[in-house]
Amino acid sequence: MVRSIEKLRWMLQFGFCVMSLGCASVSGSFSFQIHHRFSDQVKTVLGSHGLPEMGTLEYYETLVHRDRGRRLTSNNNQTTVSFAQGNSTQEISFLHYANVTVGTPAQWFLVALDTGSDLFWLPCNCKSSCIRSMETDQGERIKLNIYDPTISTSSSKVPCNSTLCALRNRCVSPLSDCPYRIRYLSPGSRSTGVLVDDVIHMRTEEGEPRDARITFGCSESQVGLFEKTAVNGIMGLAIANIAVPNMLAKAGVASNSFSMCFGLKGKGTISFGDKGSSDQLETPLSGTLSPPFYDVTITEFKVGSVTVETEFTAIFDSGTAVTWLIEPYYTAVTTNYHLQVADRRLPARVKSPFEFCYIITSATDEEKIPSISFEMQGGATYNVFSPVLVFDTSDGGQVYCLAVLKEVTAGFNIIGQNFMTNYRIVHDRERMILGWKESDCNDKNGFTGPTASANPPSLPPTPSPRARSPSTRLNPLAASSLLILCFFSFICL
Repeated sequence: MVRSIEKLRWMLQFGFCVMSLGCASVSGSFSFQIHHRFSDQVKTVLGSHGLPEMGTLEYYETLVHRDRGRRLTSNNNQTTVSFAQGNSTQEISFLHYANVTVGTPAQWFLVALDTGSDLFWLPCNCKSSCIRSMETDQGERIKLNIYDPTISTSSSKVPCNSTLCALRNRCVSPLSDCPYRIRYLSPGSRSTGVLVDDVIHMRTEEGEPRDARITFGCSESQVGLFEKTAVNGIMGLAIANIAVPNMLAKAGVASNSFSMCFGLKGKGTISFGDKGSSDQLETPLSGTLSPPFYDVTITEFKVGSVTVETEFTAIFDSGTAVTWLIEPYYTAVTTNYHLQVADRRLPARVKSPFEFCYIITSATDEEKIPSISFEMQGGATYNVFSPVLVFDTSDGGQVYCLAVLKEVTAGFNIIGQNFMTNYRIVHDRERMILGWKESDCNDKNGFTGPTASANPPSLPPTPSPRARSPSTRLNPLAASSLLILCFFSFICL
């Protein structure tokens, strides 16, 4: 069990959600919006140099490749609030980002949101390892902020005798600066530094400011993946005392619960203190893992007309692009799916991360594509809106794939973002339940891109997605490919 837990922690480590603050909160909670790194909106701000076009085989190959590189860190009458810039989030690259303002005076950071790790850290007092700017497609260089505790009048160091100091055994004395070290399974990827306290700026739905003192990492060194990826900080959202939702609750700013909503084209929201609604469906968190994650117990699943009675645990991880299943569940799902598909299967000679892909023709009928649903512990049913991804082929055709991969290293099942689309997922850490309710994740404020100031500029309106389906009945399938928030990697036919 210990070995399995360690594998799981490595596996989820690099699952980040990318969010960008925009206004929208529920009854005084904090929230923000999500956009995809390959979306037209984000490309306008961050650039698209060397990035595959969304919807192509190369695009999905990159997503899968990034999924495989993700791993958990080895460290450590409701009121809802959002970040000071709002609740709007957007996927950038394989992560969901938010505009987060910290310190006095406030500085803005483009922070990746990760339910698979606990610690919030910002680049801080680092030299060549910090990413300090991004270049847009128009050739404009945009500065990224680097946190400096000596400039923020509200900043203070965390001593080694703090209960949040996990590495106190490495301290010279109880009053020394508390060090931290986070390692990622991606080769050589890690963040190291010291813990600090400072103010994070939040606001209610009505726009009332709600600031809170939190503990986070002052990252003096980010190497490996962080040398190539423009990550301006990571906010861990897993279940731990040092995670931001817990600290907001202790500060009396919001309940120890939050929701994330995954809409179309990589856009979404996050709201702190959101405990869901009375009409949501829910299931208890299993609590079988240590440290705990958002794992639930599935008692049966249905593929098309076939019901399979079973029992297994799966982790809901917003930072994983697609769903990963271990055996025998992978074979049970994919085999029953394949037996009910009328379309011709993609030839085995075509390299693809997905095993079950089918060629779209004029005879393809979306209504006949098998559905997938899970029955959770407690009896609630979780319906997957679209278990498939659609992508273009180099010869001008289209293919759809069952977006489920076989997990062979971690020993755990993961429900990825593709199975969370069109839901508001509630992570209630007080009641220890996972809730869900259908939602369009309406973005009222739009995504805001990087800037050196505390008030980032708005991106242009979202363009209409290019038509990719030969039949209007397949448009929902084509749209589903835009919902995935992490990286895959395919090659063209």
